Amino acid sequence: MHDSISRRTFIGSAGAAGALGALAGVGSVSGPAAVTIALAEDVSGADWVGEEPQIDDADVKEEVTVDVVVVGCSDSGSVAVRSAVENGASVAFVEKADHVNACGSDIAVPNGNIQERYGRKGIVDVDQLVRVHQEESLYQTKEGIARRFCTEMGDVFDWILEADPDVLVLDTIFDDVPDDKADNYLMPCRYPYADESYDYNSEAIPTFPVSVKFPALSTLTGLQVEKAKSEGEVHEYFGHAGRKLIMEDGRCVGVYAENLTDGGYVRLNAKKGVILCTGDYKDNADMLQALTPDVIENGCTTLSILTAVDGSKVCVGDGHKMGIWAGARLQSHHCPMIHHMGGGAGPDGRGVMGINGYLQLNLAGKRFMNEDLPGQQLENQIEQLPGRASYQFFDSAWPEQCKNFPEGHGVVLFCLDEDEAPKNHATNTNWRTKQDIQDAVDQGRCYTSDTLEGLLDQIDDIDRDAALESIARYNEIAANGDDEDFGKDSRRLFPLENPPYYCCKLTPAFNLANMDGLESDEDCHTFDADRNVIPGLYVAGNVQGGRFAYQYPISMPGCSVGFALFYGYVAGKNAALGL
Repeated sequence: MHDSISRRTFIGSAGAAGALGALAGVGSVSGPAAVTIALAEDVSGADWVGEEPQIDDADVKEEVTVDVVVVGCSDSGSVAVRSAVENGASVAFVEKADHVNACGSDIAVPNGNIQERYGRKGIVDVDQLVRVHQEESLYQTKEGIARRFCTEMGDVFDWILEADPDVLVLDTIFDDVPDDKADNYLMPCRYPYADESYDYNSEAIPTFPVSVKFPALSTLTGLQVEKAKSEGEVHEYFGHAGRKLIMEDGRCVGVYAENLTDGGYVRLNAKKGVILCTGDYKDNADMLQALTPDVIENGCTTLSILTAVDGSKVCVGDGHKMGIWAGARLQSHHCPMIHHMGGGAGPDGRGVMGINGYLQLNLAGKRFMNEDLPGQQLENQIEQLPGRASYQFFDSAWPEQCKNFPEGHGVVLFCLDEDEAPKNHATNTNWRTKQDIQDAVDQGRCYTSDTLEGLLDQIDDIDRDAALESIARYNEIAANGDDEDFGKDSRRLFPLENPPYYCCKLTPAFNLANMDGLESDEDCHTFDADRNVIPGLYVAGNVQGGRFAYQYPISMPGCSVGFALFYGYVAGKNAALGL
């Protein structure tokens, strides 16, 4: 899996941990109740923090002085490099891999000019975006961070695209991509709608039309650095890892970086500031156990696709620890990304029928929720079940039914003929062909039968008799158009009455990232234990705290990458200008 394979390409489909395809699909993230709280004063001596390394100047093989040092060069770091250069700074950056990295593909761009192409510019109110984002994080995130992103990201994304004048912009999710553009194209998410009259405000938990997809994001991040190099002074340190911040009189003035090949050190002095863009800590078992133990308890396997030049994992929380050693405060409410994308995912990462709100039964054969939920909330429910598993049931009428489901991330909305399926680009999670379902059956990822009894006979871990009773009850509810048991929207009450019948199993999804970091604000500052700004130390990307808490919000799909790109720009500018 090279760097151009995005996290979102993988997750665009997954659900069942255990299936290879689930790699593409879910990031399992645990529900709010189980997440622990770690206060700043509690973590400095914690075992996972460890001791700050003692680096002897005799081990330093090179010393460079620039205005701004960027530690980590992926989504946020690449943009920070360019932003700092274009604001007059000389820059040195450190990156563990041997190339500019990237992770993700879906990008939230609220109300930006790119949305004007799809008639979406200005249709979503910023106040509504911010309110829903805050609600999903139980108001444990900083409103200023979300508000600045929702207000300014459109202009910043236009600026980011200036580095890529050759990008191909698709008009719909169904457009084919020429082979020569396979690594450089941009497409809308969920456009056009399956139902032209669809109104996201009719949903209890809306997904806003603010997202685009850049399937080969490494092309875009690489071009940020290339543009920076063409415009100013840039020193590259690939195959290096930041190990220790250099502090003088309470100010961050540089960083020691280790060469991962020979073990030597480079001292990078920063006259104006250091920006940590080091990513998350999902590959650090000690940090997971200490900060998000529910991820481990629920068996949420970590999806890791980025590696350093020495083969080691990239996302190990080294930026978090460097910041803590320097006196920075860690945010209190932690946030793994574990949104479900459907059960029985295949090699392409797509779940059999996505997260569509069809009937679901637990292993006791009982219905347990209103199934009309986004992926993160669905994951939270599954984690609380006996055996942490459920089965999703649908029948042969799905091609006509799917357009009635919400326009959400991971929802199947279209049934396409084989010759209609778009070619040569990243798999889109919002459509299936009948052959897709047959393939899932042939590969054992989905069960089917002409009778409900025959379908249930194939499942050895569900109470067959109770399940038949639950299906009969659900069919009665659907016939009446009134879900007296769980209150599901009548638009999604589909009885099981059209053989053949199908079902697939859902288990906890993959943990894609841990998106909690050092306490920050809308200017990318860091703070000490008393919440005083630490001069010269900035953060962006998944080491920036205050963006997400408890669970990944689904109202703006791609907000993780969107926040990273946007605040990389802010951090680079502010560090260069001393703001």
